Amino acid sequence: MDRKFRVPAAMLKPVHRILDATFGVGVLLVLYFSFWPEPFAEKSPQMALLIVTTIVLILSNFQMVGVYKDWASSDIISECNRIIIGVFFVFSTMLMLGYLFKVSSLYSRRVILLWLFIWPTVMCLERVLVKKIFFKWLLDNGGSTSVVIAGTGKIGASLADWVSDNPWAGIRVEGFFDTDDSHYEGSSFCLGSIEELPRYVKNNNIQLVYLALPMGEEPLLNELLHGLEDSTAQVFFFPDMSLFKHLMGGDVARVAGQAAIVLRSSPFAGVSGVLKRCEDLILGGGILIATMPVMLLIAIGLKLTSKGPVFFKQWRYGLEGEPFQIYKFRTMKVLEDGYDFVPATRNDARITRFGSFLRKNSLDELPQFLNVLKGTMSVVGPRPHAVKMNEEYRKFVPGYMLRHISKPGITGLAQINGYKGEIHTDEDMNKRISYDIEYLQNWSVFLDLEIIAKTIFNFAWRQ
Repeated sequence: MDRKFRVPAAMLKPVHRILDATFGVGVLLVLYFSFWPEPFAEKSPQMALLIVTTIVLILSNFQMVGVYKDWASSDIISECNRIIIGVFFVFSTMLMLGYLFKVSSLYSRRVILLWLFIWPTVMCLERVLVKKIFFKWLLDNGGSTSVVIAGTGKIGASLADWVSDNPWAGIRVEGFFDTDDSHYEGSSFCLGSIEELPRYVKNNNIQLVYLALPMGEEPLLNELLHGLEDSTAQVFFFPDMSLFKHLMGGDVARVAGQAAIVLRSSPFAGVSGVLKRCEDLILGGGILIATMPVMLLIAIGLKLTSKGPVFFKQWRYGLEGEPFQIYKFRTMKVLEDGYDFVPATRNDARITRFGSFLRKNSLDELPQFLNVLKGTMSVVGPRPHAVKMNEEYRKFVPGYMLRHISKPGITGLAQINGYKGEIHTDEDMNKRISYDIEYLQNWSVFLDLEIIAKTIFNFAWRQ
């Protein structure tokens, strides 16, 4: 008799935890073996302590930051973003414990720093291999979870498409149920009417039920929930969130003891904000140090070619709409640093010859890395507009002020898509805001790195 090897879905999370700890310790030991001159035998007690501490910190911190939270149904980019946050917390805790118990001198700082960068890279590659290949093979051999979908509309169809595109999630769509006994587009997946769903779930041992029905169908939703009480199926309701413009969030929170759907929130709240700040300090500080010689030459050039200060400060709106002073190299003969000023235009007579060169190559923006270190800006984020421009466009551009739930950035998604420099039409500003909101809705460390890479290699820094 041909029997498939079955893997219970509940086993996959513990297996993943074991893999995470194994890779973390394994990479650390390989680095010590490669870069530490002293034999392991002479440091065996210290190495044993390091291994045990590392395993405990990996499992606890990864659990805390949500690496294992719904990992099977999350995309790889989001999971890798959580892995980086988890690695940062593991490293920070190890550093704190090392200094607290005065044992940091017993270990190689070079090895630990290499581990900090190599381990998350290995982990993210492992996620791709495990999800795309290994777990897919296991799930093809009996480890999948069956689901039925109530509703054949746009939400129901998108759920089925996601399951089809992500087989590693371990979910198999058995079929659809709908109010008019219709058929899902392009297939014969419809198993019957909504009223038949509870009986089908009970008789066929269905583990998941996705309710993709309109929010106005409250009586029908309650009827379904009542009918499904005689089964052990988990039930998920998918409201049509596209009804809400510029949605940022979508998570369920507890407020005053009540369940609330977060329709709009900052992507940099909590742990993500800590990670974003660390990214800014590391990248901003590194770029500032690397460009110091160029900045010194620019300062000398400004002094030799025109009268006036080297730096130019101007007011902008920053995080939560609070005003701050942005730093630039002076490129004009005048210093219009108040709230009210005339924006620069092509062939503007106020711009010096050397200033024109700086503006064309965005070299006048280099001092903004000082803003990044101060915490008033980020390396990547919506570009800050002048206060006067903000007050004008916020009146008629939908969602304009949403860009201020984030710190402004030196480069951003709008800039790498060609929307930078002088604004010629209202459509230019609408496109900029659209890209800014898209960035905030989809933020991840990898998106930031992609934007930085495209800014450099696609010459997006040139005006």
